[in-house]
Amino acid sequence: MAIWMATGLVSCNIAPTEDRFAGWDYNHMKTVKKELKTGTSIYHPAYQKLIEEADDALGKGPYSVTYKKTSPPGGTFHDYMSQGPYWWPDTTKPGGLPFIRRDGIRNPQAGIDRSQFGNLTESVTTLSLAWFFSGEKKYAEKAADLLNVWFIDSATLMNPHLQYAQSIPGITDGRGIGIIDFRGLYSLVDAITLLERSGSLKSEEMVLIRKWFSDLFVWLTTSKNGKDEDDYKNNHSVAYDVIVCSIARFLGDDDYVIKKISEMPARRIDPMIENDGRQPEELIRTNAFGYSSGNLRNFFDAGETGLKVGVNIFDYVNPEGGSLRKALDFLVSYIGRENEWQWQQIGGFGGSENNLGLLMRRAARYYDEPRYKKMWEEKFAEELKTDWNLLVTPGLEY
Repeated sequence: MAIWMATGLVSCNIAPTEDRFAGWDYNHMKTVKKELKTGTSIYHPAYQKLIEEADDALGKGPYSVTYKKTSPPGGTFHDYMSQGPYWWPDTTKPGGLPFIRRDGIRNPQAGIDRSQFGNLTESVTTLSLAWFFSGEKKYAEKAADLLNVWFIDSATLMNPHLQYAQSIPGITDGRGIGIIDFRGLYSLVDAITLLERSGSLKSEEMVLIRKWFSDLFVWLTTSKNGKDEDDYKNNHSVAYDVIVCSIARFLGDDDYVIKKISEMPARRIDPMIENDGRQPEELIRTNAFGYSSGNLRNFFDAGETGLKVGVNIFDYVNPEGGSLRKALDFLVSYIGRENEWQWQQIGGFGGSENNLGLLMRRAARYYDEPRYKKMWEEKFAEELKTDWNLLVTPGLEY
């Protein structure tokens, strides 16, 4: 499939898939599941870790936006609420208002509902995968219970909007950039898609969950906050693409996914990636390496969803010579010479480099590049052998 755009050709030699997953590779997962039965699979450490975490998740939760102590501006606890993570009380002002920004320094009081959603996403993802790979129904049943509390039960469900996400006390009740709080939907919708196969979610429950996501999708694509996020000039807009395309894929709207991913070269890659692979809007942050690798993950995840509908942005090169591959190579070039990094990285390199390692493993497949495969094996494979992402997204192992 090929789609002509004003700035070049977005092509794909991979046929669209028939499943409804946004990012997970179901054929890969079935292969891994079969291999795990031998007990000698390279994926066995990741599987063992997954089961440990799933067993732990069995005793946790449920999670709900209604458990907070602070009422959102709308007056109902069913509305999601968070504050900007880098905003703090101004100690020179009465009551600390308005808050002031300290980029890269997280305010531990700012999460409010953010941790509830994060715990929901992590638990449901872990439990759904544990059910699939082990066949143990207890994991699927627990995940279904957690979903019921968040999406269905009238006493605890979340209203399907993010109007009050990342508010700033004394300045605003919510912002478009708060939508990034729901970046985890990329995995959550796939976990729900997988759980539907378990039988633990009743058909009427799936109808209600899909209705909830449909309502959220309408809000994301029509509200002022949603449009603001879509038009943002840095990682936020790319994360927005990941979120809305994940939901559209879950709801079966591949036409929207095709349109949205096809726009990414002109709207995202052209303005955001320079000819040497730098991402200038991410390099101005106090955790520049982390933001650069994080935004590249946004691009890769959106691109993975694009491949499922026959659109490939991985080979696109913008008029200045920038591309996703250049962005990867720019960051990879600093592995082992972090002391030469010219920008700020106040949070350290460890977690960001591991994220980059997983992207490199995927890039080995996208570009059929032995160099990426070699670096993955030499630098990251042992350290990340327990990461569940190995179970759902193929690299170039075979």
